[in-house]
Amino acid sequence: MITADLQGKSAIITGGASGLGLCAVELFTEMGCTVAICDVNEERINAQVTRLSEMGRHVLPAPADLRDTNAVDNMVKQAAEAMGGIDYLVNVAGHSVTLEIIPPGDLQSQTEQLWQDIMSVNLMSVFRTVKAAEPYLRESKGAVVSTSSMSGFRSGGSSTPYCVAKGGVATLTKELARGLSPDVRVNAIAPMYVDPNDTNFPLKWESVFEDSKDLPIPRPGTGREYAEVMLFLCAGAGYMTGETLHVDGGYNA
Repeated sequence: MITADLQGKSAIITGGASGLGLCAVELFTEMGCTVAICDVNEERINAQVTRLSEMGRHVLPAPADLRDTNAVDNMVKQAAEAMGGIDYLVNVAGHSVTLEIIPPGDLQSQTEQLWQDIMSVNLMSVFRTVKAAEPYLRESKGAVVSTSSMSGFRSGGSSTPYCVAKGGVATLTKELARGLSPDVRVNAIAPMYVDPNDTNFPLKWESVFEDSKDLPIPRPGTGREYAEVMLFLCAGAGYMTGETLHVDGGYNA
């Protein structure tokens, strides 16, 4: 288990009210970090703020629709003011947009609106949050960790635009690492299979245990395991930037 002393540190975690984002919130606050929980669902945010506060964790609500630049700017500013700065920005928020798998050969179902929606919530949202948080992260000499996907490298995701968006997160990570250097380290993780108990992804992969049984680590990854890599990239990994770590159970081995 990876641990770190994050007392006095502060973070914004997007998609933080459920799924992998919530797993990251739980781990970071366990280590003593103050976390602004960003999510589009205010009811879900408030429920987690209440639960975690009762456990003695330091959390605050940071609702925002990451498709809206003004909403992102306001959320980041308010969170930074409330926490006294930002040390870490963890981008977990994402969405398949479509509730059905669209095969790559089905071009007619890949509408321009679908492309725009998927790019906005999965790729542009990362740029928006980093741009808004840049001055605070430069001041703290902080770190950014974003969430790509193995589907961005090997296809197989919910749709072609989703795969392209997640691949774009890896490329954006490299560009941001150069652009924000030497003040801010910028990295990403690319998850593979996720335990169904730790995801709120709208497409339920009922065969995830069967699909993952042939991996060198023959099971889906838990939310805690993914969150530990995010923690490592934020609190450690001092000589690492511009990288996307494949957290895939050995899929690429």
